[in-house]
Amino acid sequence: MRGGGRSAILVGLVLSNSIAFPIIAHARSASVTATAAILIDRQSGQILWQRNIDLPLPPASTTKIVTALLALQSGRLDDSFVVSANAAQAAPSKISVRPGWRLRLRDLLYAILLNSANDASVVAAEGLGGSVDGFAGQMNTAVRTLGATHSHFVNPNGLPAANHYSTVHDLTTVFNAGLRWSLFRQVLETKRIVITPTAGSTRPIALHSHNRLLMSDYEIHVIGKTGWTIAAKKCFVGVASSGDRELLVAVLGSRDLWGDVKRLIDSGFRTETGGPTLVSNDVDWQLAAEDPVPQAAGDADEPAQVEPPRAVTYDIRVASFRGTDSATRLRSSLTKSGYHATVGRTGAGKKLRYHVTVGSYQTLKQAQDIARKLSRTHRVKPVVLKSSI
Repeated sequence: MRGGGRSAILVGLVLSNSIAFPIIAHARSASVTATAAILIDRQSGQILWQRNIDLPLPPASTTKIVTALLALQSGRLDDSFVVSANAAQAAPSKISVRPGWRLRLRDLLYAILLNSANDASVVAAEGLGGSVDGFAGQMNTAVRTLGATHSHFVNPNGLPAANHYSTVHDLTTVFNAGLRWSLFRQVLETKRIVITPTAGSTRPIALHSHNRLLMSDYEIHVIGKTGWTIAAKKCFVGVASSGDRELLVAVLGSRDLWGDVKRLIDSGFRTETGGPTLVSNDVDWQLAAEDPVPQAAGDADEPAQVEPPRAVTYDIRVASFRGTDSATRLRSSLTKSGYHATVGRTGAGKKLRYHVTVGSYQTLKQAQDIARKLSRTHRVKPVVLKSSI
C-alpha cells in the first residue's frame, strides 16, 4: 500500500435498490487540520493525498498567484505603474505606497509574492486591467483557460468579498502554470530584497518572505504563497523539492498551517509513486508550484493538540477504458450534464486503464443516488469510492 496516497482496497459492497456499488477505501496518511488539502507528485501527476480538493473556499492571499501569473504573461515587467488613491487605501498587509508614486511591475511582483502586499496588488491590477473589476475579469478568463473551473475572483489580493473563491486543486493548477516562468520561482525563492519607486519617492521599501519554511532551517526546500483572513483561516499553495522529486501542495482553511504543510510533505516524500494517477489529463503537470503564508505571530508553527475526526468523502468511478478517446468523450458528456468529471489512469502497458471519475460527495447516500442516476442516464456501472482522510 502506498503510505500517503489513495491506495485502493475493496472493503465491501453497499446494496441499494438491487444495484451494487463497490466501495473502495483509501489510506489515511496524516493528521491534517485543513478543510481542504492536496498533495501531488509533480513528475507523475499522481495525487498522493487529498481532502475536498474541489470544494470552493475563500483563498485569502493565495489569490495573488493569479495576479502574479497575469503580470508575468503581460510582457510589461519593466513598465512603471502609478499608485492610485484606491490602491493606496487598500487594507493591510501592505507596503504603504502613496498616490502618485510609480513602481515597476517587476518590483510590484516581489511585493505581491513576498510581502503579500494588497496595495501593490491593486496597483498591478489597475495598471494591467484598467480597473480592479476589469482585471478580475482577466483573472477569471486566465484560470478557466488553465482548466481551473471551480474558482471565481473579484479582486487581485484575496481580501474578503462575496463570490470570491477557489479550490486547492485549482490553486495548484495555477501555481503549476506560474512555474513556466523562471522569474516566478526566482521571486518565491527570495528571502529579502529592497525595491525603490521609479517616481514620486526615493524611499527604499524593504521586502521579506512570509514563508516560514523557506526562512527556517527546514531540511526540505519549500517555496510558495501564503494567505490568511478570519474567514479563510490559514492557507498555502506551493512546491517542495527534495533530491530529484517535487511535490505540489495546497491547503485551505487550516488551523495549523505549517504543521499541516510539513506533515503532508514529509508523508509525500516517504511515498513511492506508481499507483493510480487521479489528475485530469487536461492539466500539464510537468511544471510545479509552492507557497508561503503570512501568519499572525505565535500560532502558525504550533502542532495540533487534538487529533481531528476522520473526514470521509465519496467519489464515483463512472467507467474505465483502454483508450483516452472514449474516456474523454464520456467526461465531456458528464461535464455537459453538470457533473465535475475528471480522467485519471492506472497501470502501464497492457494493463493501462483510463478512469472517468465524478465527485466528490459528502455522504454515501448522495454518492449512491448519483451513481444510480448515472447508471440510467449514461448506461454505465459506476463504482463508489470512499476516501478516508
